[in-house]
Amino acid sequence: MNNQKMSFAAAIGVCFKKYLVFRGVAARREYWYFVLFTLLVSLVLGVIDQIIFPAPTVAADALAAALEADPANLNLDLLNAALLESFQATPISNFAGLVYGLPLFAAQVRRMRDAGFGAWWLLLSWVPFFTVIVTVLPTKTKASPSATA
Repeated sequence: MNNQKMSFAAAIGVCFKKYLVFRGVAARREYWYFVLFTLLVSLVLGVIDQIIFPAPTVAADALAAALEADPANLNLDLLNAALLESFQATPISNFAGLVYGLPLFAAQVRRMRDAGFGAWWLLLSWVPFFTVIVTVLPTKTKASPSATA
């Protein structure tokens, strides 16, 4: 399909039809219209989730209080509970993410190829995730110079 003539609906249709096609290219309009579609769907479904399934914030409030009291120590049990609480409060959005997650990834791979990059460049999107993990890890204790002498 000609890139200049592709409509919003046509781009969404192409991305869902090619949900497992990682070869070839994706034009700018095809990719960005699909990204816009996923963003709009996520916003609408997020609001619906909040209306139907109001999120309890018990664990998140406890985590915030613990971090305020002692910012140096992160309670991983409270963090896990807060993440689980958040995940359970958005079942509709979670399902939608599963539905359009693979077509979006396939479109990203095709778009990277169209822009002249390899799909491996998508791994850079994981850098912030790993940065957060590294910053949450406990600090190594260093031996003082006087203790070794």
